[in-house]
Amino acid sequence: MSDKKVSKHVDQLAAAVNQIQTTLQPILSQPLSEILPKLTPIQRCELEALVVYSIDTLFWIYLKVNGVPPKEHPIMKELQRVQRYIEKINKAKDSNKAKSQDSRTMKVDADAADRFIQNAAASTK
Repeated sequence: MSDKKVSKHVDQLAAAVNQIQTTLQPILSQPLSEILPKLTPIQRCELEALVVYSIDTLFWIYLKVNGVPPKEHPIMKELQRVQRYIEKINKAKDSNKAKSQDSRTMKVDADAADRFIQNAAASTK
């Protein structure tokens, strides 16, 4: 590989790492013990999965940069495990959305109920 290609890849990696740092800065600027109590259970799961996945991905990059084939390293199993958890979290979020939509459509229309009762009472007289 030519020096220009290597330099280009190093620059791309540096830009990606900077983007990760910028994205994670709000989370990393304060202890998780202060952040987690403010979140819903689903948000806590999402945050913890994000942190683990980010660390595992950075370690995967570290292995790759140092010439260690990450596909043969246990980090791949760890990344797959975290991805399965992320899928479960997304399913739980979708399930919660569906439940909240169902609960909104199943509310009683009090005015309609009053009309039914008055009409039924009037027809029995």
